[in-house]
Amino acid sequence: MLGDGSAQGGHPRVRGARPLFLETSKDSEVQTRYGSVTADDGTPIFYCEEGSGPPLVFCYGIACSTLHWTYQIEFFRKHYRCIWFDYRGHRRSPIPLRIQSMSVENAARDLLTVLNHLDVGPAVFLGHSMGASVVLQFAREFPDRVKRMVLANGTAKKPLETLLGGNYLGPAFDLLSKTERMKPDWVNLLWKIQYDIGASRQLLGNLGFNRSVTHPGDIETYTRQIAELPPVVLTQTMNHYQAFDATPWLHELKSPSLVISGDRDLVTPPETQDLMHQLLPDSQLVRVYGGSHCTTLDYPEYVCLLIERFLKAA
Repeated sequence: MLGDGSAQGGHPRVRGARPLFLETSKDSEVQTRYGSVTADDGTPIFYCEEGSGPPLVFCYGIACSTLHWTYQIEFFRKHYRCIWFDYRGHRRSPIPLRIQSMSVENAARDLLTVLNHLDVGPAVFLGHSMGASVVLQFAREFPDRVKRMVLANGTAKKPLETLLGGNYLGPAFDLLSKTERMKPDWVNLLWKIQYDIGASRQLLGNLGFNRSVTHPGDIETYTRQIAELPPVVLTQTMNHYQAFDATPWLHELKSPSLVISGDRDLVTPPETQDLMHQLLPDSQLVRVYGGSHCTTLDYPEYVCLLIERFLKAA
């Protein structure tokens, strides 16, 4: 399946709510192709590529979408081949028949399937939040395919252990996961109700963004996407993500890396990026002051310039 971005209600990438101050390309100037490729177990994986040139591969976080990289893709697609894909159960990639397969490891292997399908050789990989873990896992399994890495607001350890500075939500998530397995209809109903009354929107907005700088429309888009996601996708993916720990082997990764950290990140606090920087043998760390867990949306222009400088240093 191929498309030109005009079908299914417009461009396949989730767009941001604000214009970039930096020069960007218009849709008419950029070739966009999207489609679906079949993973080894038969799961369709949606992908999209925008622009042409050296490949940049974007990976977003759990329960998210390309919204979290949308401004960077908008900026770089004029001179680069920007590639992104949807994880199993996310957006346009359906829930797999075997729901237990929604893991970081399988996301990395699905990414390999996409890149092989598109005949993409060594590339620069950019990961936000869980996407950073997907990039790290990909670099571990397929090091020859990774030229450089950009790791924004990620963690090399179990994410719930550091959320809000401690494992406060771990027990709550365990309860949600068990309830979803036993009473999925209840959880689906409560999932919708809590969004309708605005509780999750307020919590996610305060937890994941710097409200003083992030466009309210981007926060609203993100929280709406969370509500649209089937709870089983979040619980199954998080069960695997919570077991992910790259610290024993992070020192083996040789690709030059840019670690981006927000000093106001409550989801993956700055010390988690400090640890990644310490363990990665060829890395540089940039702390974005005023940056939340979504620095790419808080300060999109600044993040674009950070990445551009990193790419030009190659």
